[in-house]
Amino acid sequence: MRIRFGSVLLLLFFMIFDGCLFNDENEEDPADYYVFIEQHSTSHGDLISGPEPPLLQIDFPTYNFNPETKTLKGLIDFEINDDLKVIFGSGGCLSGTAGGGCATGLSGIYQIPFDRGNFELLKLEVDGDVIFMYKNEVYSLAVGEEWKVANTRIDTIDVKGQLSISEITDIDRISNFGSLKKEGIIIWEW
Repeated sequence: MRIRFGSVLLLLFFMIFDGCLFNDENEEDPADYYVFIEQHSTSHGDLISGPEPPLLQIDFPTYNFNPETKTLKGLIDFEINDDLKVIFGSGGCLSGTAGGGCATGLSGIYQIPFDRGNFELLKLEVDGDVIFMYKNEVYSLAVGEEWKVANTRIDTIDVKGQLSISEITDIDRISNFGSLKKEGIIIWEW
């Protein structure tokens, strides 16, 4: 009898303990979260010699992400629903003799694989890590990681019979900001 009573008491203890730690109130619903991935390019030019070249101007930034507050504000033309797995932000900025301004956009991802331009999301892990292809190369990023590559080139252009020479630095960056609450999405109204 002692063994049975002790076993029942032990079983009862684990059931109570388990119920306190793992009740429905402590579990988060995965549908309340999305993973934010951003692909961003910048081009900056420094004049080496000659006259200032004509500058290309772009100006249509459609979102802003604040990593400290984990809020995403922007123009959103897709549904924020339980099926939304990832939001992909992409675009670029120009500065110096490369031009001026930024142009960006957001895409909602409900199924994987997903591709946009040179980027293809191949896999999303449960923990938020991603595997993607960019410009025909496969990479993986853990939550909080960033992939970046910089290239420098010389740009020469004729400006009214004179050579304008600039050093242009192009930077491609892809960041995995991880799992964020959908309630932190703020839709811009026009």
